[in-house]
Amino acid sequence: MIVKTGMAAAATLVLCATLASGHGFFRGDPGPGGPLGPRGPRGGGLLQELVFPCRVGCFDSARTCDDAARAAAVACGEQTCDSQIQAARSACQADLTSEACGTARTALLSCLAPCLASGQTDFSSCRTTLDSCLTGCGES
Repeated sequence: MIVKTGMAAAATLVLCATLASGHGFFRGDPGPGGPLGPRGPRGGGLLQELVFPCRVGCFDSARTCDDAARAAAVACGEQTCDSQIQAARSACQADLTSEACGTARTALLSCLAPCLASGQTDFSSCRTTLDSCLTGCGES
């Protein structure tokens, strides 16, 4: 039960980081379709940037905030739990489903708890800042 709960917490943090760093509707980033956005100039980043520049700026700032939060969580984990990271890497290298791997991952997740909590706080702060920025844009 502890392994599943800890793994769920780690998966949640990874998911948040992945989603936060992904390309969103208003990001104005080049998508798979090229520099004008995922569907060209009619539905992609260029149109959004020209029509909703404030919102695009909010999302760009949020991405920067999320990247910093993720980097801080990774650095925290590396600095705080180096021996547990190495133990999990060693134990899980041959067989991810082994009991030794599960035990090592549980120990790592326990060690990472303060980093995960801090990361969740940082990501939440980024979301709050994004929401405030978007509210302040007044663009429809």
